[in-house]
Amino acid sequence: VKDYRGSCPTRHYVRADAIEQVVKLELQRMAQFLRDDEPMFADLLERKSNREIAEEKKHLEGELQKARMRTETVSRLYKKAFEKNAEGLLSDEGFQQITHEYDVEQLALKAKIPQLREQIAEAERQAANKDKFIAAIRKFMQMDELTAPLLRELIDHIEVYETQGVGKSRTQRITIHYRFVGYIDIPATPLTSHYISETRQGVAVEYIPA
Repeated sequence: VKDYRGSCPTRHYVRADAIEQVVKLELQRMAQFLRDDEPMFADLLERKSNREIAEEKKHLEGELQKARMRTETVSRLYKKAFEKNAEGLLSDEGFQQITHEYDVEQLALKAKIPQLREQIAEAERQAANKDKFIAAIRKFMQMDELTAPLLRELIDHIEVYETQGVGKSRTQRITIHYRFVGYIDIPATPLTSHYISETRQGVAVEYIPA
């Protein structure tokens, strides 16, 4: 039997009909927040985006600096190996082996540095993502129904955690990550409500917003 757990230590799941209702309720809460106070909603997205972009950019710039420094270090090591070989302190065989390793690493660094630069540029371009997300929420407000294209436009991925507890106290955390903006902690709105569904006789699922 093929194992689809990936990096999860155990198998766990959530019903498709339940997750659909949860996503719909969360989008309705977000739409209500946008209706009630659009400036605050936009400010929340901007502050979150700016913080995450700044963190990502800082990380990428650190990686770029390390890659540049390693390139310089490898160049110096290559030169030292050449000098040792010329002085007879390093055999031709050893020289070829070491320089081959340096050549491979230099090629990898040569490819990595422009990739990191592009990722930094992309992080800087993401400043306009809040406008794209607001536009997608407005589209949902007009439709008020979930469709496959709209889901692809709004949702990046959903994390389903392992269940905790047993019996009636059994809980399972679900985290929705939206496109453009990631996870959003939505303030409580009048629309905040529970979702209860009887999945099979005697077994019900209740959704409680965080």
